[in-house]
Amino acid sequence: MARKLLSHLLLWLAVGVCFLPLLYQLGLSLVPPERLFASPWPFTLPLTLENYRVVLEKLPFTRYVLNSLVFALGSTVGQLVLGLLAGYAFAFRRFALAELLFALFVASMVVPFVVTYLPNYLLLAQLGLLNTHLGLILPMLTAGYATFLLRQRFVSFPREILEAAFVDGASTLQIIWRVLAPANRATLVALFITLFIGAWNQFVWPMLVASRPDMYVLTVAVQRFAGGEGANAWGPLMAASVLATLPALLLYLAFRRWILETLLEGGVRF
Repeated sequence: MARKLLSHLLLWLAVGVCFLPLLYQLGLSLVPPERLFASPWPFTLPLTLENYRVVLEKLPFTRYVLNSLVFALGSTVGQLVLGLLAGYAFAFRRFALAELLFALFVASMVVPFVVTYLPNYLLLAQLGLLNTHLGLILPMLTAGYATFLLRQRFVSFPREILEAAFVDGASTLQIIWRVLAPANRATLVALFITLFIGAWNQFVWPMLVASRPDMYVLTVAVQRFAGGEGANAWGPLMAASVLATLPALLLYLAFRRWILETLLEGGVRF
C-alpha cells in the first residue's frame, strides 16, 4: 500500500513539474501589469483579462491563427496522404529498388530538418514561393516519418482481407481509404495530432520563409511581439504565449484517448 501511494505521489510530482511552466505562464497572464513582479506566486488576486485585451487589440490574432492553421493542417494532411500511399506501396507492391527507396525514406528521418533550411530556402526563392503558404508547406512533406510508421503498420495487416477486396473489384485507392485507413484509425489520429503539434510549434522555418507580417504564423508573431511592441510588457507577452499554445493543447486534450491507445499498442514512437 505504501509503495503504491509513493508511486502515485511521484507520478503527481512529475506531472506537476511538467505543467509548472505552463501554469506559471497562465498565472502571469492573468495578473494586472502593475502587480506582475509584486509576488513570486502566480494567480495572485485580483485576476484580470487586461493582458489578453491588450494582445488582441495590438495583434491581428485571427490572421495569425489562420496562417498557423493553414500551415499546420496543410503539412499534416499532406504527410498523412503521402504516408498512406507510399506506405501501401512499400508494404504490398513489389517494384525495382523498393528496398533502397524505403531505406532512403528511413535515412531521411535521421537528417535534422534544420540542415535542409538553406537548400530549401534557395529552392523556394528560385520558384518564387517565399511568403506563400505553399512555400511553407512543401518542404515539410519530405519527412519520411509517416511513411515509415504506416508501412510498419500495414505489413502486419492480414493479406487475405486485401485479396478478398481485390476479388470483389475494389481498386487500390478504395482499399487504402475504405480498408486500411479505417483499420488503422487510432494510429492515423495519433499521427495526425503528433504531426499537427509539431508543425504548429515550428518557429525557425516559418520565420525564414514567411517574413512578411501578413504571413506570420503564431509562433513568429509572438516572437516579433516580444521584440517589438510587447518588449518588457511581460503580462501581454504571457497572454500571447498562452493564446498561441491553446489550440494545440485543446486538440491534444480532445484526442488524448486515441494517442494513449496508440502509444500503448506501440504504434507511435516519439
